[in-house]
Amino acid sequence: MSFGDRYRFGIKAAGIIDLLQRCERLFFMDTDMYPTGDISRSFKRISAQSSIMWRCEGRPKDPYRALEGKGLSIGGHILTGDETMWASGVLGVHHDNIPALERAHAASEKVSEIVRAHTPEQFCTGVALSQDGRTISRHRMPIGNYNTRGKKLHARKRIGAFFDLNGKLCVEQQVRQAARYRVWRTPLDLLLQRDIWHF
Repeated sequence: MSFGDRYRFGIKAAGIIDLLQRCERLFFMDTDMYPTGDISRSFKRISAQSSIMWRCEGRPKDPYRALEGKGLSIGGHILTGDETMWASGVLGVHHDNIPALERAHAASEKVSEIVRAHTPEQFCTGVALSQDGRTISRHRMPIGNYNTRGKKLHARKRIGAFFDLNGKLCVEQQVRQAARYRVWRTPLDLLLQRDIWHF
């Protein structure tokens, strides 16, 4: 899935394709994201013609200009590095789009050899899911994410402690316990992490 350890971000794309072989629709979140409310309505927005992604990031960063003139393509579209970039921390996709995802996965390896960035997988996925009349929309679900060093460090400790305490319970009991469990940081937690603050 990682092209022989050459591109580790390919693992997510290949994993999503593998999971989608077994279901009609898939709503995927990166492990540093978490629902803060009911996200079940997301499934109603996923169809063969409509996908969901985390957010539109607009024009890709400068390293993608290196694609110009290289002749790489996805679904017949020659990549220029000026295509719209979508963030893939959230991805809602339909089973009928497996061929598009396979094209994106294959292209991400080639793009990663030219573009020095960690985002070819999401770039190629966005391009592929935007073709042939398909559309992508921003997720707009109640989802939070631990996208900073401090948040991730705190969440990792809290989640580890949760499973140390509740790991032997059945899934139903773990879900009940999780509903009452705090992973967000208090003012005291922020104070204790002041050594890693960045301004």
